[in-house]
This record gives sequence, C-alpha cells and structure tokens, in this order.
Amino acid sequence: MTNKEFDDFVARQTSKVKSPKVDWKKQRKEWLKHLSDFYQQVEEFLSDYVAKGQISINYGVKSIIEEGLGEYQVNTAIIKIGPSEIKLEPIGANVIGAKGRVDMNGSNGTVKFVLVDQEAAEPRTSVPIWIRGEKPPPKLEKPKRIKWVWKISTHPPYIRYVELEPESFFDSVMEVANG
Repeated sequence: MTNKEFDDFVARQTSKVKSPKVDWKKQRKEWLKHLSDFYQQVEEFLSDYVAKGQISINYGVKSIIEEGLGEYQVNTAIIKIGPSEIKLEPIGANVIGAKGRVDMNGSNGTVKFVLVDQEAAEPRTSVPIWIRGEKPPPKLEKPKRIKWVWKISTHPPYIRYVELEPESFFDSVMEVANG
C-alpha cells in the first residue's frame, strides 16, 4: 500500500463522520442556570433553620475545566450545622448518564445529586448497533422534550434516583454528617 492509498482511505473514513454541532456556550449557560436553581432549592429547604440562626450557608467559587465547555467558575456552598460542615461541590455538566452532578461531602461520606430527566428512575443508556453490511436498525422514535430536574443518586451497584424533596435532602445531610 502506498501513502496515496492510505490518504484516500483516511479521506473516505473521515468523510463518513458526521458529528453534530454543539453550542457549547448555550450548554454552559444552561448548566449554570440549573446549578443556580439547585442552590435556590437548597436554600428553600433550609430557610427556616437559617432564619432561626441554626444553620448557615456560605458560598465560595471554584474553577472547572471541561471538554467543550472550557474553563468556567461555579459556586460551591458550605452548610454549617453546629460543628458539622457539609460541602456542596459541582462536579460538572459532562457526566455520563446525567446533564450535571453536584456532590455533597461530609465527614461520613458523599451523596451525589444528578440533573436528569424528570421521568427517570435509574440511569438508562441505549446505543443502536448492527453488523457491517446488514441493514441498520430503524431510527428510534423522536426524542421527547426533557424536563431536567435534580435527583439524588443512590450508591452503586444498583443505582436508583430519589426525588429531591425536603425530607430526602435532610436525610442526605444527616447521612454525610453522621447524624
């Protein structure tokens, strides 16, 4: 084989690749909005305790670097309850199986919050495959419009999503703070 033959082969292969155009600025803006909504939800859950001076929430900033999204700044939060400190730390928008993730870290472990389809009860992924030379499978139904919501992800191996409500959030705080 000559270099010319290889050049032709590479040209044929790369012409077959049709990668969708992603608007990364829009993706980052949406992710930051969802993150802001998450913190607002947390503040609502804790508002009575904050008003009474029993809990404080302090915000910090961290940098995240993600492929496509580049480097950007996000808020972190520290929830202080007596001697316990619980940190809410965004992990990123480019995570497998979700549109974003925030970890809640405390002295007793970590709870993961994931941004997923409102209807999702567990992670689901499907990839159509077929053997070269055979007819590809029919296109799947048109993707439905997804309503993104924050849920709590249980620990592996069998991951389930728990609705994010005041009670489930309080349980998570107690879990990571050894409460």
